[in-house]
Amino acid sequence: MPQPSKISIIVDTEAPITINAQIAEQIKLLIAIGDLQPGDVLPTVTQLAKHLGVNHSTIAAVYNYLIEFGYLIATRGKGTFVAHTQAVQNIITHNQYYNLLGQAFSTAVVIGLSPSEFGAAAYAQAVRRNWLQAPILKLVFVECLHNSINVYEAIQAEIKIPLSSLRLEDLKAGQPKGLKELLAADLVITTMQYLWNVTQITASEQEVIGVNIEPDLQLLTQISSLPRKTLMLLVCQEEAGSELIKQTLQQAGISHINFQPLGLKSLQQNPQLLEQADAVCVSRGIEDYVRQYSPLLENVMVFNFNLDKTNMSVLKARLAAKSMISDNRQ
Repeated sequence: MPQPSKISIIVDTEAPITINAQIAEQIKLLIAIGDLQPGDVLPTVTQLAKHLGVNHSTIAAVYNYLIEFGYLIATRGKGTFVAHTQAVQNIITHNQYYNLLGQAFSTAVVIGLSPSEFGAAAYAQAVRRNWLQAPILKLVFVECLHNSINVYEAIQAEIKIPLSSLRLEDLKAGQPKGLKELLAADLVITTMQYLWNVTQITASEQEVIGVNIEPDLQLLTQISSLPRKTLMLLVCQEEAGSELIKQTLQQAGISHINFQPLGLKSLQQNPQLLEQADAVCVSRGIEDYVRQYSPLLENVMVFNFNLDKTNMSVLKARLAAKSMISDNRQ
């Protein structure tokens, strides 16, 4: 049986936080700085309780808490171990958080604060900052059947801020829930193709930003090398997505290809179109289906794309500006 790791924990009965929290947070700190590593065995409840001079039930409660949140794992007959989990990996990866606290405490020591006073001050500041924190911007992405080529997902990944998605068709039809969410948005985002349509629906004071998509360079090279008058099927879940692909490829300068946009349903009803085509370009979501039935496996291409860098720079700058305005209003 592996020997338990020796862990240095200090309990301060005068501290402004509970003994349970003191022990739990110190164990997490030891994991973050590497003194405890995934797979290390901890002292038993009895051993640690005796070492710290605290009640047996206190240590049991701490271990149960850390097990529940994924930091520890208990194996019957073997002991309690540091877990190999995402929770553990997260505090190891982001251990600079503890370094920042260490630097702040060093400054506090210079002005004469005790650890207890520093902890209380840090808690007070955290509570106040949380109360003053500006509300998260309400962002909406509007697209016509946007799931066809995953523009929404690409923008969401780029800006890393929660982003709601609405369908242009629903908004034009006057869907109350969608319109309410649209009109409450701090910023509305769409593709350049639908920028005019979206601005007709939003309120006059609302800001709408359009984002262009650009075909992946490798895809452009593949298509550009095809012979003149090649018949290429463009297939998405819906034909609107295929039309967007066609427009994007033509805007990129490809004019020698005969593009035929199709929705998946049309292709399913007319599978012989795959035999008639010279090449096929599909959205990623339906790639497997088309490859299953296409006789031209080597000529099936996936429409990979990039977001226009200039558009994204404008979008990020506007988001930063709006966040700053929200902060100043607090």
